[in-house]
Amino acid sequence: MLREIALGDEKTVDLALAHDVDRIELNTNLSVGGLTPPEQLITYALDAARDRGIPVVVMVRPRAGDFVYSYAEVEEMLQTLKKLRGLGVKYVTFGAVTAEGRLDRETMLKLIEAAQPMQVIFHMAFDDIITECQEQAMQWLSNYHVMRILTHGGPITADIEDTLPHLKWLCEMAPDGLTILPGGGVNYQNAEAISQVLAVDELHGSKIIDTTNTILA
Repeated sequence: MLREIALGDEKTVDLALAHDVDRIELNTNLSVGGLTPPEQLITYALDAARDRGIPVVVMVRPRAGDFVYSYAEVEEMLQTLKKLRGLGVKYVTFGAVTAEGRLDRETMLKLIEAAQPMQVIFHMAFDDIITECQEQAMQWLSNYHVMRILTHGGPITADIEDTLPHLKWLCEMAPDGLTILPGGGVNYQNAEAISQVLAVDELHGSKIIDTTNTILA
């Protein structure tokens, strides 16, 4: 099973690599769901992960709260993507939703085009898309070569055990080539069971590995 860890500081980068994590999602301010990390942390993570061949996905999110962005915020995200490309980042994650709860295609198209040639992941903004529009959103994202969607399968306040039925539906309805990455409430204790229920081989979480008793050299 591929384990992706969400983290937000240099110490956790080191812990994750010491535990042979498979992929890193790099943020700052995980307490609000993750924001764009500072350049110093990005370069540290890229350097630390490079020798081990571990992919680093960098969050592009200018503020906490919803995913309905103003013109100025979109411009900030476009500049962030330009900077990340210059730093050698290969994978980025972002998401934009309209006030009506639909995929913000206009904004997403701008961001996807600006991200090239970096690979794009759509993050948990997906859970703000109304259910009846999610299948169509998956198809659109797939058409524009988004490689995977990180989703809790429902409101982040809901236990993941309660969102498993919808996660299973998303996995079944996802177009070929688009990976559904379950996250939010996934940890090293329940990951194997969730993987079996959903028949997935990739999971995401800030506690996907047990670092409680690790002492770094």
